[in-house]
Amino acid sequence: MLSEAERRSLEEIEQRLLADEPRLARTMNRQVRPWLFYSLLVVFGGLTVLLTVIGAFGPAFQCLLVTAGVLVLRKYPLRLR
Repeated sequence: MLSEAERRSLEEIEQRLLADEPRLARTMNRQVRPWLFYSLLVVFGGLTVLLTVIGAFGPAFQCLLVTAGVLVLRKYPLRLR
């Protein structure tokens, strides 16, 4: 947690960045588009079902892991700072 003084300093830096470099500030605040997550879910979820039906359980498990990873990242996005 940040102290109140650190929080005010951070807000001041963010305001200065927004004033000096608005394009950079918009790019940094942009969220990942939801269509990317939905397309990954459809592709890898569909592959999981298809590979399970044809009996390729190893690749199906890998696709299931990717699908689960996408769902986890959707719920708890990475915050790189």
